[in-house]
Amino acid sequence: MTAGTAAAEPAVAAAPRMTGLRWAAAAATAAAAGLHVLAAVDHLGTSDLVVGFFLLTALAQFGAAAWLALGPDGARDPRFLTAVVTATAGLLLLYVVGHTTDLLDPFLGHDHSAAPGAAADHAAHTTATGPIALGTEPVEAPEAPVLGTLTAGAECLALVALAALLPTGARRRVLDGLFALGAVTWLLWLTGVLS
Repeated sequence: MTAGTAAAEPAVAAAPRMTGLRWAAAAATAAAAGLHVLAAVDHLGTSDLVVGFFLLTALAQFGAAAWLALGPDGARDPRFLTAVVTATAGLLLLYVVGHTTDLLDPFLGHDHSAAPGAAADHAAHTTATGPIALGTEPVEAPEAPVLGTLTAGAECLALVALAALLPTGARRRVLDGLFALGAVTWLLWLTGVLS
């Protein structure tokens, strides 16, 4: 009887931990969703595509947060958790690309050559950064806004909590993938592709 009690203790102890991680993942995902709504409001004059993207992202994140918090045990399905981790990592990657390159400028409605005053105003809000090893000209990149930084932080917290909810094998694969993505991003920054 002692062996059966000892075997049951880890399962009982793990349940509150998993519930806490589930609530942490839901809260961080919901916070990121709320911040995406604020980002949509902040971008109201720029582009309907950008505003729509922020609102659809917020809707998807609110749905994922609700399913994590209130859903049945299926909310802990590794396929669902992996999908949410992948989408969140994709949003973070999009944020890095949007704030370190000019690849998304056509979608954001940025036209730096439209008027001389607009270029001067843009230069006042940017810092000159540039490639370290490639020897090309420095690029002007907009400073990361506070709202974007808070959103990225909430999404990083969600990634940690979501990864902790995964079974050991899946967690190892997801964390290896996130580490590889981070290493590639760092190398791209080091070589100046991302500034």
